[in-house]
Amino acid sequence: MPTNPSLHSDRFTLIPIRDTADSNGHLIEMMQDEKVQRYITGSAFTDQQVVDGLERFHRLNNVNGQGFWLIYDSADNCVGMCLLKPMPTREETGNIETGYWLKPAYWGQGIAAEVAARLIEYAFEDLQLPRVTAVVDEQNIASAKSLLRAGLLREGTIIAYDTELPFFLLSREQYFAKANQHN
Repeated sequence: MPTNPSLHSDRFTLIPIRDTADSNGHLIEMMQDEKVQRYITGSAFTDQQVVDGLERFHRLNNVNGQGFWLIYDSADNCVGMCLLKPMPTREETGNIETGYWLKPAYWGQGIAAEVAARLIEYAFEDLQLPRVTAVVDEQNIASAKSLLRAGLLREGTIIAYDTELPFFLLSREQYFAKANQHN
């Protein structure tokens, strides 16, 4: 199976996850961190949820150029994970979502907006996707602000992950219209 490309933003390198001890170790660290999971699952993963989660990460990775990337800073520290994958909804929507988990030591540094913007660029420039979407827990104000800074627009709510969540969207046309305004 082909491997997704490594991607670069101004400050970070996004490395596709691999089924290796190092890659899985970073994912497990974030899955079992109460602070990271507060707005995602509500609590740290149990051991069985970690096993299931790793299986899901690797099954959904490298599909149509989509998947999961670990985020590394210039000192080669893993600061989090970001994604571009189909959004789980009850009905088929075709929505491809971006998202991120950041290790708490790296919160508040603009990382989420920067890597989301890089994944959006990749989605439109390389994958030719028609739109990129995202959802957040309604209490996670910082994440919602990061999505807005990355260029997504709030578009009401959607049922995703079996929960009604704030919904963000950026169409390909909107992305290129904004890009042309800056040229």
